[in-house]
Amino acid sequence: MRLAELTLLYAIVGAGCAAAALVRGRGSRAARAGDAVLLFGLWPLYGPFLLLSLRGEDHGAEGREVAFLVALRRAAATPLGRLLPDERTVRALGQRLRVAAAKVAEIDALLGRPEFSADDALARQRELTARGASDTVLATAGSRVQNIRRLQAMRDRFRRELDEVNELLCQLTTQAEVVRLAGAPDASSEELCREIVNRVEGLDQMLDDDPHAL
Repeated sequence: MRLAELTLLYAIVGAGCAAAALVRGRGSRAARAGDAVLLFGLWPLYGPFLLLSLRGEDHGAEGREVAFLVALRRAAATPLGRLLPDERTVRALGQRLRVAAAKVAEIDALLGRPEFSADDALARQRELTARGASDTVLATAGSRVQNIRRLQAMRDRFRRELDEVNELLCQLTTQAEVVRLAGAPDASSEELCREIVNRVEGLDQMLDDDPHAL
């Protein structure tokens, strides 16, 4: 197949995806129009993200990244676009979000195992103390309790941050509509965009804060 034919086929598929987004997409007319523009030119890349979002598959590590990318790309189709990072930075931020969400899932899986039960570990520590176990045994039991608590604290910290990022993304979606109607972003819009980027960038620092947590 020649280049001209491939280009025509690409354009036809893109036009079909764009039309579907306009007719069956979610959100306001402006949001659907933004999706349509992105689908027309970038349907192999943007299509899977939008499909997952429309199906409501926003759970899990990949879902967090998808929701982030979709929210920022929709906002980019409004006057807020000039305040947002470039595409390369957005994708890097999305990957950080996915890593953090995967970390939460990994910790949850660990804490679901019997040997990581905090209640069982504490009960075992009390039992050993009552039996007059040696200092070495008690120290080992105490370390187990501390490690479990460290995992719980790390999970809770990441989960709070992820929840806050999610709320900021929801706010960005509504703010984009306000800006679209107002015609220009205000100071609160600029602060919101900075806060989202800073929150996601801060996830890396959280991972570095306690390198021995896992």
